Order: sequence, then C-alpha cells, then structure tokens
Amino acid sequence: MGYYKFRERSFNLQQTADSIEQHLTALDLAIPPYGDSDEKQNLARFAETVESLRDEQRKREQQLDQPHQGRQEVI
Repeated sequence: MGYYKFRERSFNLQQTADSIEQHLTALDLAIPPYGDSDEKQNLARFAETVESLRDEQRKREQQLDQPHQGRQEVI
C-alpha cells in the first residue's frame, strides 16, 4: 500500500524553485558562476543549470511515485 508524500513533494519543489531563483539573482548581478563578460555565455550556462535542476526535480518526483520496495508484512 502506498501513500502520497505531500511534504516531501512540497519540500523538493520549493528547494528547486529556491535554487533557480538563486541562480537568476546571480545572473542578474553578474556574479559567479555568471561573472563572464560574455552575456550569451552566461545565458547558456544559466539555461544548462536550470535544465539540470529541473531534471533532478523530475527524478526526485519519480522516486516518490515508486511504490515502497520494503518487505510487505503477511497477516
């Protein structure tokens, strides 16, 4: 029997959103890792980072969707 993990989903989503916001602020302020003078390169780096964060989030969601792999009790 599975159960829906509201807190874990909410925490993971908030964590990803916070990380994306932190990277956006760094991009806006031109601070590392976005301190390069080439804006195009900074935007490409930002896009790669955000896509990586989104991919990690999708993987965490898939793990939460997996049924529990522990031993089941026999009654």
